[in-house]
Amino acid sequence: MRLLSQRAIAAILAGFLLVSLTACQNLPPPSRTPPAGTIDTTPPGSESAPATPQPAEPSEEPGEAPAESPEPEPKEVLNLLIDPARAEITKGSRIDPYVFIIPSDATDRSYTLSSGDESVLRELGGRWTAVGPGTTELTATATNGVTGTMKVTVIVPVEGITLGVDEISLNRGDRATLTVTISPYDATDQNVRYRSSDERVVKVSGDGTVEAVGAGTAQIHFSVGDVRESLAVTVTAPVTAISIRTDRRDYRVGDKGYFSVQIVPEDSSDKTNTVSFSGDRITLTGDNSFSCDSAGEVTLTATASNGITGSQTIAIIDLASFADEVFRLTNVERINAGLPVLNTRSELTLVADVRANEIIRHFSHDRPDGREFFTVFQDENVSYYAAGENLAAGQRTPAEVVRGWMDSPDHRENILRSEFGCLGVAVTMDNNGRLYWTQLFSN
Repeated sequence: MRLLSQRAIAAILAGFLLVSLTACQNLPPPSRTPPAGTIDTTPPGSESAPATPQPAEPSEEPGEAPAESPEPEPKEVLNLLIDPARAEITKGSRIDPYVFIIPSDATDRSYTLSSGDESVLRELGGRWTAVGPGTTELTATATNGVTGTMKVTVIVPVEGITLGVDEISLNRGDRATLTVTISPYDATDQNVRYRSSDERVVKVSGDGTVEAVGAGTAQIHFSVGDVRESLAVTVTAPVTAISIRTDRRDYRVGDKGYFSVQIVPEDSSDKTNTVSFSGDRITLTGDNSFSCDSAGEVTLTATASNGITGSQTIAIIDLASFADEVFRLTNVERINAGLPVLNTRSELTLVADVRANEIIRHFSHDRPDGREFFTVFQDENVSYYAAGENLAAGQRTPAEVVRGWMDSPDHRENILRSEFGCLGVAVTMDNNGRLYWTQLFSN
């Protein structure tokens, strides 16, 4: 590449110096033929006209030899200019610098060229070749030491970039660092730029750190110079917790129960789960429900696809068995107090059951219609001359309710009253699984 403006300036300077020196010394113009090993500074297209022969003038005195002309003094090189003064070229390319010698009729016009860094620019096969990235100077040095320089920058274009993979998968909250391989390895531009197509899914920082933000798929676009590539990123939201909840904790034999499964977070990518249970006391009916087949405790377990589990334990109650156990524990307390055991009466069990269902609606010793509790005996035609009533709600086992009664002076008094000889016990449950307990005492 040649900058004609610089070359033209150099030619004008050379001509100006030539005319000036010729005028001062009254010497003929120098030959346009450069010495071997130099670069011709004559502008292309111009030719030197041959000198017109002039007849020799006769000497004034025949027989005398003509006077000899004095030898011209040598002309030193004053400056060297290299065209172009600076160049940016790619690795592997070659340059042909043009050297202007000032003055153009310098006696010794020979010079040498040298590179300031041969790992960047080196002479190969007689031509100056860009061999590696960087910046250096090409220097022309005349025999008398005068120099001229040319600044050369060698760049290595990026040919390709890769991550080695086309897609990656991350869990929400994960981080990953991208490592981009640039080819060739010594490319001048090593600055990788990143951009996410959807920052609601994934974010990427300037150093290639990827942060999984939300479930979904996005593209990470990365580029070096004009070379661009993309990486597909899939972000999943794994299950971190799972729970199973039944509509209540206590059921009667024969009840139908319902359950629901909650998964955290709500936007988990895979919400599939399985439900299992311990023993054989219930049967799953396929619509998030189950039937209660026999009394006892059952643990239901929900298992997420990634193995995380959550459990819920329920109690299936045989109300008649609970009533029988309350009866037994009450007589244990009487025996411990040295009193005779209470006997059962079917009619007392009947009125106890009536009262148990009444206290679901109105928990009081007064009946829902405002009458006192003992009127139930009259309604059911049960004879008595002394009666007592113990009530309780919320206790989950016979042992718990009997212990609560014994810890209450008024309830304890009924249990240990010597004139009572018969006992009716009933247990019932409301729609929320809350248990209600009644004891009806009589003579």
